[in-house]
Amino acid sequence: MKAIILAAGPSERIKPFTETRAKPMIRMAGQTILETVLKSLREAGITEIVLVVSHKREGIERYFEHGASLGMSIEYVVQEPIDGIGAGLIRCREHINSEPFMLVYGDVLATGQPYTAVLEQHAECGAAVAALSLPTASGEFGNVYLDNEMRITRLVEKPDNPHLSNYVFAGIFLLPAQIMDLLDKHGNDIEKVFHQMIEERSIFGTFWEGGWIDVRRPWQILDANRMLMDKWDSAEIHASVKMEGQVHIEGPVRIERNVVIGAGTVLKGPCYIGEDSYIGNNVLIRSYTSLGPGSIVGYGTELKNCVLFGKSVLGRLSYIGDSVIGEDVHLGTGVATVNHLPDGGIIPSVSEQGQLSTGMTKVGAFIGDGVIIGARQVIAPGARIKAGHREPDLITVKSVI
Repeated sequence: MKAIILAAGPSERIKPFTETRAKPMIRMAGQTILETVLKSLREAGITEIVLVVSHKREGIERYFEHGASLGMSIEYVVQEPIDGIGAGLIRCREHINSEPFMLVYGDVLATGQPYTAVLEQHAECGAAVAALSLPTASGEFGNVYLDNEMRITRLVEKPDNPHLSNYVFAGIFLLPAQIMDLLDKHGNDIEKVFHQMIEERSIFGTFWEGGWIDVRRPWQILDANRMLMDKWDSAEIHASVKMEGQVHIEGPVRIERNVVIGAGTVLKGPCYIGEDSYIGNNVLIRSYTSLGPGSIVGYGTELKNCVLFGKSVLGRLSYIGDSVIGEDVHLGTGVATVNHLPDGGIIPSVSEQGQLSTGMTKVGAFIGDGVIIGARQVIAPGARIKAGHREPDLITVKSVI
């Protein structure tokens, strides 16, 4: 069986990080979203992949090539223009022959093995299957209803009360090859196809009770990172790691090869340090922090519940909390991200569409690739900083002669 993974969209809502990469290439808990999806598919026995790409596709193709490093076979289909899920799927027609296939949205994350659950339900019912998840609130998703035989009987695309929670499509489907004919019939409108299948009582659901998240906003990167790390139950430290003096380690800490850690540093798991990183003396790395490869953290800096994609430099005596930082970022000495409002209220975040509520009382900054922030700058809670931005040092005294 093959899997078709949809990874073409530009994902404007998660800027600044999709200015310079495809959304499935966002890195957390030690690997990219797409890498997590592919490894889970492989564990379920699915190794033949058709990957639909477009936005920043070069980064995906360069990173995964044709899948040999993962023990998989990856074929690429380019979706240009980006014209919807159904249109992306129909472009894969020649790759699936007449066999059922797995359809996976390339930007959703699940813990455990939802793919196996879908395969098992298909073996039982012999029909199309959709994995279903129960998010905290389902207002942004189509709500799904079932009968007592697990057939899907109804799909409500815009529920009246967006704050109520109901089962939703989890972005993982097992579909018959004949779905291509239905897409032809409905002008590549995947929602109309699902509605016809529901009317014909030909699609079943399977509940996925494990962790699941659709990363739609920058702050949800932190939620996804936490969800993945919560499954860690042991420390993993590569034999090449060098600790230059006493280093205190608590909990499930994962440290990759060729990492150097200075004396006096404290690591509180779960946390992750990518290969070729350098952690200076007396650094505090608190729970749910993920540092991508090639990270440099200066003396006395504190990191708390944050995700760094890698190849970034954090100056000494800085504080980075509840934040996401892209690649090749340089933060000067004494930079601080403020992660709360004075009154403890819900923190807003500004986007191109206006101000949005994060729904959270602890949120730091979201800093795009290649940003340089000078020494002693303080970054507002919920701030988004576009890729390549430059902010000078905060200098209060100049030459006096």
